[in-house]
Amino acid sequence: MELVAPDWEILHRLRNRFLNASGSVGLYWESANDLVQYHQYFASRIGWKWDAAISQAKQVDWQLQSSQILDWGCGTGIATLRILEAFGTDKVTEVILWDHSIAATSFAQKTLQEKYPNLKVTFVNDLSSINLADTLCLASHVLNELSLTDRESLNRLFSQSQQVFWVEPGSYDSSRLLLEQREELLPHFNPIAPCICALPCPMKEEANTIHWCHYFAKPPIVAFTEAHWAQFSKVMEIDLRSLPYSFIVMDSLKLKSRQLTAGKSRVLGRPRQYKGYTRIYSCDENGHNDYELWKREDKTLWKTIKKNKSGTLYEWTRIDSGKILAGKIVEGALESLKIQWEP
Repeated sequence: MELVAPDWEILHRLRNRFLNASGSVGLYWESANDLVQYHQYFASRIGWKWDAAISQAKQVDWQLQSSQILDWGCGTGIATLRILEAFGTDKVTEVILWDHSIAATSFAQKTLQEKYPNLKVTFVNDLSSINLADTLCLASHVLNELSLTDRESLNRLFSQSQQVFWVEPGSYDSSRLLLEQREELLPHFNPIAPCICALPCPMKEEANTIHWCHYFAKPPIVAFTEAHWAQFSKVMEIDLRSLPYSFIVMDSLKLKSRQLTAGKSRVLGRPRQYKGYTRIYSCDENGHNDYELWKREDKTLWKTIKKNKSGTLYEWTRIDSGKILAGKIVEGALESLKIQWEP
């Protein structure tokens, strides 16, 4: 899409609606220009979060197994765009868009078809008519706008599908809402990422209520080299370096996807740096643990974690009394998921 000059009045109005969203907020978009401005700036930042979440899913060799994509609450279509850029269109026969706003679905349809002219892209009003048996359901930045009843209805819809990929802001409240969705979907799905196990999440335990499952995406270099992003950051008072997000990727039990994350761990949030050591809140097979890693124990690992590879898999090879004594990063070495169709 050709770069357009920022309309600060529109951008401020849209951002205020996002920040103040609580329950149903109606339609964001008041004009076609609203959608153009949103897609160029806010949707791009959401897309960077999707890139990071997809990267985490690829660490455990998650693959797009569905021939149909449903982008629920599609907005301008950024979630589908990122999925197709990452996995291609060879497997996909159709993309279905749904949003409260017909203007948004029309914009998303046009955007997707301009990039993928041979791809069938449709939008629907009645979701009950769709067969989701061979479908990847996408949702992005929607939970803070939904009532409890709406969230329950959305889970019932998604539970009919084959795969789910869901990205939300990395705030405490949004992450906790996404956790509730995960737990409700668990009887129907295997959690693939970022989860280390397929059990009920230990984040629900009372001892872990001060924590939340979130990560930080790394913005692309253009966020710091292109003038329109510098201007956007300054005028909107948005720190482009800070991109917290939460996400879940789940495959239907019928796919028989297996997590091969034995002995692996994910660092949640950002490691906390102190003089000579780092505190790490880690998602492990046996639950969530708050560790210390001293520089003198494993200097290489300490330096790696200090670089804050948010969401990357690690393997703690020696732990004693809450201290990590040795470990290594897991990049590309994790055995692929074994996926078989149920006979």
